Amino acid sequence: MKTVDISMPGYIAKTLDILNYTPRAKPQDAPHKLIQISYGKKQQSPTPADTSPLLNAKGKTRVQKANGRLLFYGRAVDPTMLVALNDIAGQQANPTEATTEEVNWLLDYASTHPDATIRYKASDMILHIDTDGAFLVLPNAKSRVAGYYYLGSSPPTTGNPNTKLNGPILVQFKTIRYTVASAAEAEIGGTFDVGQTGVPIRQALEEMGHPQPPTPVKTDNITAQGILTATIQPKMSKAIDKNYWWMKDKITQKEYNLYWERGRDNWADYYTKHFPPAHHKMMRKKYLVAYAIKLLIDMRGCVAPQDARAKYHANTDNSNSHWRDMSNGTIGTHRISTNCQKHQQ
Repeated sequence: MKTVDISMPGYIAKTLDILNYTPRAKPQDAPHKLIQISYGKKQQSPTPADTSPLLNAKGKTRVQKANGRLLFYGRAVDPTMLVALNDIAGQQANPTEATTEEVNWLLDYASTHPDATIRYKASDMILHIDTDGAFLVLPNAKSRVAGYYYLGSSPPTTGNPNTKLNGPILVQFKTIRYTVASAAEAEIGGTFDVGQTGVPIRQALEEMGHPQPPTPVKTDNITAQGILTATIQPKMSKAIDKNYWWMKDKITQKEYNLYWERGRDNWADYYTKHFPPAHHKMMRKKYLVAYAIKLLIDMRGCVAPQDARAKYHANTDNSNSHWRDMSNGTIGTHRISTNCQKHQQ
């Protein structure tokens, strides 16, 4: 299969230099802090408000500069940063000391995982969209929605197309400005947003000579899917009336095929929530390319050449190794392979 890879080598190193930031020696595998779950409680506590002191003008400029540079990089080649950037963007008008901590946390993550690479695979140029909404995950009882747009094979006009994941042509994420009353309302709002964004993309593809069937739209909320496809009788508030009827009309007009799929197979789910580091490590392998570095290792010492470790970063199942960029003089982790262990024995 034909593929093309895109990356921006050296961009993160230059960003760290511009911001005059020295990353921590300890690797950071999550782009943001994990919001702890209170197990055993029927209801979770609301996201606490930020009460830390406001930054001065210099600190505010640094936050905005970091957010701008990383947003450019995240949209281009590393979408795993986008949730953290969405959090920072909501605070950059009046950033606080807590905002600086979030920025530094993200810079540590970028330093641990520099030079991200997205791989695009040859396809039938048919638009596919995954959408997801996260209910009340932001301060002031706000919710976040996301859409993952990619090109794939020609799907059936109804039901699940079972299309393989491809590199994104767009990852959309936003905060719903009004407070929604239910998870289904958040999901319908997300479906409405991705549907509107998908209209010009469908038109562009058709003008390029790629006729589009009803665009498959995946949701993991069966209530939202049932309401919009008229398999559930809705009882709606006026707040979701517009979103509901716009998307329902598009489905009736055969522009979109809305179907349900479980959350773990929804590629937009990752962009609406905070996850633990182990989940981020697993998802990077799905969204981004992990290169195995082929090196002639001296089996007597089982240590990769210093110049290779300084240039490359790898985190693959085959090599079972984790190499960090050594440009700042720090040494990351390196787990000895099975062959090395056998040799040493």
